Amino acid sequence: MKISEISKTEYLASFQEYLERSLSLHGFALEEAMRYATVDGGKRIRPLLVYLGARAAGDAECEGVLALAYAVELVHSYSLVHDDLPAMDDDDMRRGKLSVHKKFGEANGILVGDALLTEAAESLFRNANVRGENYLSACYEIMLGASKMVDGQVRDLAGCKTKNEYLETYSLKTGALILASMRAGARLACADESTLERVSAYARNLGLAFQLADDLLDDDGEPSIINAIGREETVRLLNSATESAIRSADFLKNSEELKEFARMLAVRKK
Repeated sequence: MKISEISKTEYLASFQEYLERSLSLHGFALEEAMRYATVDGGKRIRPLLVYLGARAAGDAECEGVLALAYAVELVHSYSLVHDDLPAMDDDDMRRGKLSVHKKFGEANGILVGDALLTEAAESLFRNANVRGENYLSACYEIMLGASKMVDGQVRDLAGCKTKNEYLETYSLKTGALILASMRAGARLACADESTLERVSAYARNLGLAFQLADDLLDDDGEPSIINAIGREETVRLLNSATESAIRSADFLKNSEELKEFARMLAVRKK
């Protein structure tokens, strides 16, 4: 089945089935904790962006898109598990339930993150053996995004003070995997360079808007760009990034779908 033949709702249902099935296939030593970290909760933004990226460029086989989306979600989930650890953000709760290290212990929290990232890489290369050159290019996008995400976390832990420091950190910690998700989908759908540039511009602005909206929703005194520029200016930046994403969607094959998605993320609630 082609990705053009299923709706967003159908795709997300198929993704959930793919995720649960794939995590049950390999007999992981930490399967319970891996499932705890991935199966329940989450907005599935990044898997959805793989779908939207493929549709922006044209079309692709649904199974290939789902395989990429599975790896992306595992990378995202591993980053959350590690972010919550005592040595990082030291969070007790995630998605309305105990964080992985509080539920399964700190050592297992580290190992679960390791296992999720390793399974993401293994899955990408297992599928690359049978899905061809475009899929391999998409794999590179995802792992490059994962690498940049780590750079962003390092910068975040070091602390940001100025607007530019926050924007650079956000472009890496949050934006890199969002960009990678869309570019991976577009690569799989045989995007040309012009289309990749438009997809990238959309994704970069979307990633910034996504993080700014999170900061505004989470404005509880924790360090964020709001400390540097104030709430009013943060709202202005959010609106500007959203409008830039909307303009970037022009001339992409699913432009109206992309514009609606950008507007939805900007006004979402937790």
